[in-house]
Amino acid sequence: MDIRNYIDNGMVESYVLGLSSPDENAEMRKLVREYPELETERDEVERIIHRLLNEEAVQPPVALRSRTLQPLDWADTNAEKEGKKPNYTFINIAPNQNQYITVHRVWKWIFIAAFLLFKACLFLAIFFYFKYRQVEDRQQEREKIRQEQLQQSRAAQTVLI
Repeated sequence: MDIRNYIDNGMVESYVLGLSSPDENAEMRKLVREYPELETERDEVERIIHRLLNEEAVQPPVALRSRTLQPLDWADTNAEKEGKKPNYTFINIAPNQNQYITVHRVWKWIFIAAFLLFKACLFLAIFFYFKYRQVEDRQQEREKIRQEQLQQSRAAQTVLI
């Protein structure tokens, strides 16, 4: 096999970049064991690609490294020392105690008030619905009586004529 043709074909570059198929990868690994020239070519291509990537790389700010490597402090324990208000709210979950979530007492009263307000609105909606239906029924009765009176007066007029 002509290794120079294999190298010039671009197979080494596609192997290094991970663009080759699994069959081509297996063939490349087999040929690297047989031909040391192919191994040196692969190493050279890897060095060139790393050098090109490092030349074009944009370096992140130095402060970003310290912030990234610093462990996350979700509890914000420094807020109390600095006089700031903490930026979190605790919902206490009692572990393995009847599987209940405990919350602040104020929420109990807020829930009760919202429930009573809902009930009052529901009562008023039903009350006014039935009042509206009564008014509609009365209007229909009046309209019916008016129509009957109108027909009677027309009948009386036709009898007189």
